[in-house]
Amino acid sequence: MASSTLSQEEENYVRMSLLLTGISPRAVRVLFDKEFPPASLSLTVNDKKVKQKLNDLSKKRVINKVQWDLLFPISEVKQDIKKIKLDHDKSKKDMKVLTFRQANLKRSHNLLQHKQNVSNQQAKRFKKDVNRLELDQINVKVDVKKLKSTSEDPVPWNRREQISKQLDKWQKNSDNFVETRAAKCVLKGIKENSCLTITASSGVGKTSILRHVALKMKEKEGYDVLPVTYPNDIIQFNNPNQKTLFVIDNFCGTYSINQSDIDNWESVMEQIKMLIENKLTKIIVACRLQVYQDEKFESLSIFRTSVCNLRTKDLCLSETEKTTIAEIYLKTKASEIIQYCNLYDFFPLLCKLYNESPEVNITEFFKNPFSVYETEINKLNKKGHYRKYCAMALCVMFNNNLKEEMFSDEINVETRKIIKETCEACRLDRGTSRLVLLDELNSLEHTFIKKEHGIIKTKHDKLFDFLAYYFGQKMIQCIIRNAYSVFIMQRFLLERKDYMDQFITIVPPKYHQMYMQRMIDDWSIGRLDCVFSNINWEIQEFRHKFLCYLKKVEMSLQRQLALKCDINSKNTALIGCCHYEYILFIYWCIDHGGDVNLCNRTGGSPLLVASVNGHTETVKVLLDNKADSNKCLNNEVSPLYVACQNNHIETVKLLLDNEADINKCRDNGTSPLYIACQNIHTEIVKILLDNKADINKCTDNGASPLHIACHNNHTETVKILLDNKADINKCMNDGASPLHIACQNNYTETVKVLLDNKADINKCDDNGASPLYIACQNNHTELVKILLDNKADINKCMKYGVSPLLIACQNIHTEIVKILLDNKADINKCKDNGASPLFIACENNHIEIVKVLLDNKADINTCTYDGGASPLYIACEKNHIEIVKVLLDNKANINKCTDNGASPLYIACENTHIEIVKVLLDNKADINKCRDNGTFPLYIACQNNHIETVKLYLLDIKADINKCTDTGISPLYIACQNNHLEIVKILLDNKAIINKCTDTGTSPLYIACQNNHLEIVKILLDNKADIYKFTNNGISPKQIASDKEYSDILAVINEYSREEVIFQRK
Repeated sequence: MASSTLSQEEENYVRMSLLLTGISPRAVRVLFDKEFPPASLSLTVNDKKVKQKLNDLSKKRVINKVQWDLLFPISEVKQDIKKIKLDHDKSKKDMKVLTFRQANLKRSHNLLQHKQNVSNQQAKRFKKDVNRLELDQINVKVDVKKLKSTSEDPVPWNRREQISKQLDKWQKNSDNFVETRAAKCVLKGIKENSCLTITASSGVGKTSILRHVALKMKEKEGYDVLPVTYPNDIIQFNNPNQKTLFVIDNFCGTYSINQSDIDNWESVMEQIKMLIENKLTKIIVACRLQVYQDEKFESLSIFRTSVCNLRTKDLCLSETEKTTIAEIYLKTKASEIIQYCNLYDFFPLLCKLYNESPEVNITEFFKNPFSVYETEINKLNKKGHYRKYCAMALCVMFNNNLKEEMFSDEINVETRKIIKETCEACRLDRGTSRLVLLDELNSLEHTFIKKEHGIIKTKHDKLFDFLAYYFGQKMIQCIIRNAYSVFIMQRFLLERKDYMDQFITIVPPKYHQMYMQRMIDDWSIGRLDCVFSNINWEIQEFRHKFLCYLKKVEMSLQRQLALKCDINSKNTALIGCCHYEYILFIYWCIDHGGDVNLCNRTGGSPLLVASVNGHTETVKVLLDNKADSNKCLNNEVSPLYVACQNNHIETVKLLLDNEADINKCRDNGTSPLYIACQNIHTEIVKILLDNKADINKCTDNGASPLHIACHNNHTETVKILLDNKADINKCMNDGASPLHIACQNNYTETVKVLLDNKADINKCDDNGASPLYIACQNNHTELVKILLDNKADINKCMKYGVSPLLIACQNIHTEIVKILLDNKADINKCKDNGASPLFIACENNHIEIVKVLLDNKADINTCTYDGGASPLYIACEKNHIEIVKVLLDNKANINKCTDNGASPLYIACENTHIEIVKVLLDNKADINKCRDNGTFPLYIACQNNHIETVKLYLLDIKADINKCTDTGISPLYIACQNNHLEIVKILLDNKAIINKCTDTGTSPLYIACQNNHLEIVKILLDNKADIYKFTNNGISPKQIASDKEYSDILAVINEYSREEVIFQRK
């Protein structure tokens, strides 16, 4: 079944409508309130000039009657007019209320009123208008930002809301979760792998672990968790730039494997494989063990690569874990039943169920839970509680999917018939009120059933398994005739078989014909998928018996059945038969008019289905009956492609003998040869090449068969392709050659094979990365040696001039660095910006690399081109003190400045790297070296309030405390300007000139007064600052304080003036 999704155009429509109806009106209202305050709105609209303009607009029908009545109501002039809808384009000239951008939104509003969908181009233009909107309130801006984010989300907004609620519910239900070793293993597994499968029997805890791990990945790893059901959801909702975890429960069937699910997954498997290759996308699924062990599951290869089976010795619940679970759910009663914890593997479920229904006998419940349930249900029947009994039977009849609405709303004839027949089988009147039955179901809530989103179902799948078996024994005729087709398909067997589930119902022989007639009834109304996915089909005796029964029905009905298609998938009987190699049934279909080339909804033909399964005899029969060997799926996958993909050698030979197109590619450009190489099907590869397959046929991204063989390290396949003259240097669209791919993945043997066959050792990708570069980048030591032994260009640089040596230095690959230097790599080869390998090593604090480079005579003073930073400068800036010491020990130029004149000492002072400052000063760095703008180390330390650095300068090395910048700014001045109180005190204690002015005549006291730094002013006055020191413009500190109305500053200056006068008089 396909998921219900909106088209792109419909989704654009919904999103635009959401903004225009939810946000835009508020934005316009904000603007109205700004232009016309509500308090004076009545006066404004009744102004003569304004009213005349409104009359003109009314005559032009820009304002309609309803809007006019809102403006000028008969009884209330001051009525709120926020509901007015003006034509923005026509009224902006006269009213000058709406901005141009809001007018654009009005046009979008009109567009929505006349259309049911919106093209991508229109949506893009609309989004541009939204981006430019100038909104006046913060909450409106937030809404626009939220909408922009929503518009870029591949998950539709309504689906996103549902998922959010679902995750909230998971979180609330996780309180009693016990973190078992299985849960830890699953979490570790999904972190390390792109795809992981959790499998176990029902009730063991698959779903709980699945949800727990998903929530952990969301909380701790930042993944966007998306619970989904259908494979197309993954393709549609995937965001390649966002860490996303797709979560699927009851994967490929709730009780037995669902063939239609398998078909749906197989059709998009290659696309999903590509999606999870980017490492950001992950998939975690949970499925029942019987589903996982079904041979049909083997075709879903990615879900078998990493598996956590909760029943294995390493992952099953330990005694300690079981005790913990019992104590959480059963509290003090846990000790009474712990001796029974190993009777059933679904012990966690039993604890949960008892916790919800504690009135039953705890010992009996844990010794034989289903006997307890059976006794309870039998009591209902014996004591005449037939309506409750019937209510539970209805859960079975509708396959645990009872919709509440069917008990109150109108229902179809079939549903009405099922309810009536069930009532009769439960000794109730056929006309029993559906509302009465709903009341009975409600009374069973919390004991047997639960409700989720309007669906009534049992509290757990395991409980439904029991109910299905129970009623399968009690009312088998009613179930065979009336139960949902999928229920009949999954849970009834005509013959007992080994290792079958304990809750399978064996149909007594006297009901066999009734069962087969039900299958034909389903078939005749288009439920072919249920008929041909029936678990009995796997039994040869049943297939023979069913065919015999089928041949006894009227010939006209047989012909109708042979031509019938499934109402949903459009599968035919012939397609259904091709899943099983039952030749007699296939002949029956063909003999009765079945079209061998009629395809299902996805384009799958009978031949393609047979080819997928490798049913050679079936393929031969179909080809003998004119099946089209090149009939493809909707995604252009051919029968030959799937046969090659699944390594069905004889099928491949048959198809090629019958004119199958050997080079027919699927929609992404993947050829049969490519997929055979990808999956290491060596014999298939040989057969295809013997039949002249195009050996260099590439996918849409330019990957050839040789590329994929190299990518997967299939050395034998690589040799076969090269022996058949594959283009060894053919590059992908991004310029990556087969050798490049092999080097990237550290496949030594594959690299040797390629080099032995004369691969271009210096072939670079579009970024200029050579095989040697990529090997150095990834620390593949052996490969580096091999490439150098084969004369790789050791100095070949990629984009931006990055050499193999430089990238090895950057990534701390010390051994690679030594190998390259031993092979005469250019030690001073710089990037385009002038950064040398030594510079990069110093920048990243790679001390061992620095020592190796210096031992090999690297230029210690080479500076970058884009600023002139030396290795010593960058080490000082980054606070790499050990690097600084090594560089100074190797005679680095301690005063080497950048292009703007900043010395290593300057940058260390600026960044408060006090230990580095000490080292530099101990090594005689120039303490007064100025930048181009005249600033110097002491100045910058004062400016940035680096107290320890200032103390070091003044107390230990006696720096020039009064040195000024080019504009005459002293350290004291800048400290006063920035209100650095402690710095000012230190400077004054060290005899800084208190009245030293800038070139404009501004004194420290003046700047402190101007900036209202009261404490600074007090300190300066206490230290005899000149209050009468005027600027070049003739303004005194007192005057500037007065001009700015700094009363506290004025009070201090006035008090100081009085004290000074008194002192002078004395």
